[in-house]
Amino acid sequence: MDVGIVSVEVIKPSQPTPPNLKTHQFSIIDQYIPHTYVAFPIFYSPPVPANINDPSQTLTLLKSSLSEALTLFYPLAGRIKDDHHIDCSDEGVKFVHARVLHRTLSQALCPPPNEDQMRQLFPTEHTVGQELLGIQVSFFECGGIAIGVYSSHKIADARGRCTFLHGWASIAKRGSSVLQPRFDLASLFPPIGAMPSLGEFTEVSTAVTKVFRFEALRIAKLKAKAKVHADEKDPSRMMAVTAFLWSIFAAMGRGHKGNPRKCIMSVPVNLRGRIPGLHEHTMGNAVAATPLTVPMAPPVDLAAMPELVKEMRELVKRVDEGGLVKRRDGGEVLKMMEAYLECYNKASSSEGELGLYDVSSLLNFPFYEVDFGWGKPAWVGSLNESFNNVVRYLDTKSGDGVDAWVTISKEDMAQFESMPELLEYATPLYNALESS
Repeated sequence: MDVGIVSVEVIKPSQPTPPNLKTHQFSIIDQYIPHTYVAFPIFYSPPVPANINDPSQTLTLLKSSLSEALTLFYPLAGRIKDDHHIDCSDEGVKFVHARVLHRTLSQALCPPPNEDQMRQLFPTEHTVGQELLGIQVSFFECGGIAIGVYSSHKIADARGRCTFLHGWASIAKRGSSVLQPRFDLASLFPPIGAMPSLGEFTEVSTAVTKVFRFEALRIAKLKAKAKVHADEKDPSRMMAVTAFLWSIFAAMGRGHKGNPRKCIMSVPVNLRGRIPGLHEHTMGNAVAATPLTVPMAPPVDLAAMPELVKEMRELVKRVDEGGLVKRRDGGEVLKMMEAYLECYNKASSSEGELGLYDVSSLLNFPFYEVDFGWGKPAWVGSLNESFNNVVRYLDTKSGDGVDAWVTISKEDMAQFESMPELLEYATPLYNALESS
């Protein structure tokens, strides 16, 4: 895929940020989140109100509505000041206009683009340093477009990024109600003054990402396998697929020393809806991620899925009943991060004896409802630029399936994608525009 940059400009808020909002304070959770960029493109099939030769109408609409959106989402137009604050300076965000040369949307998405191709849809070379957001709009020869959003994890988790997109799109689609974001997470989880040293995350560049689709009927079978008793409540899609993948990962050979490899899965718990005052549209990182460890070895043991689901439910129960939710205790956040980083550091130094897999779930977040006025997305993608051993879940367009974006080493991927148990329930995604 050959992408040419047409123009790069800076979009600033349509109205200056009031003096009393010039400093945005991080919550204690945000303080521990690394300033790494999270990138995902949203693809729209033609027709849109433009074509490759004259995109001015679409660009004008997107730039003017983005400017208005940045007035509501004012920290996104600022810069990170330190571990405690964002300077809401109205410096703006980079907006890149690009063309995808000699490719239609369907050609670009069948098969889905690899990491290098996907990276061309984001303003990665134009958004650096302490900037929090970058936008690239790429026009395909057929008139389809990709809107690539490149944002810092310090200001928004997946739900927050979805909130921003809906806010921007609702402004562009005149006449629809505009949601009101909230930037009050620090009042619920106050920051701490002296940040303890917990070690550092090491970014990697040798991993490979592939997408595996779990269709609704196969997910139903996995849910049935993950139940201890037939009359108990079905596990969620996320729990059923995670328990399944967990079993696969843990069975992928032994460590380099020949010992059974332990598998740690870091499972996210969305705090929204669990804490009074934590609004659906609160920006920031309102997620608890607690690692679970299970020693396993070949062969794949799907009979262990009910126990894994039970462990995940216990994890959620501990979050609900612990100080993180009940007291909004910053000490609980510190314990959570310490536990995670301890596992991360052990996995990094274990020479393959211990595998740590991060799960990031975007399921049930309405990314496929982001409509700028020319219809809903044809496909929503994702790009992991920073870390190895990551699994991200996105809904399929139908809303009942799961696209699992798996990022692991090339060696592990060769084994993973050839596992017969995996291929019984998941299909490698060859055409992103296939309905499911």
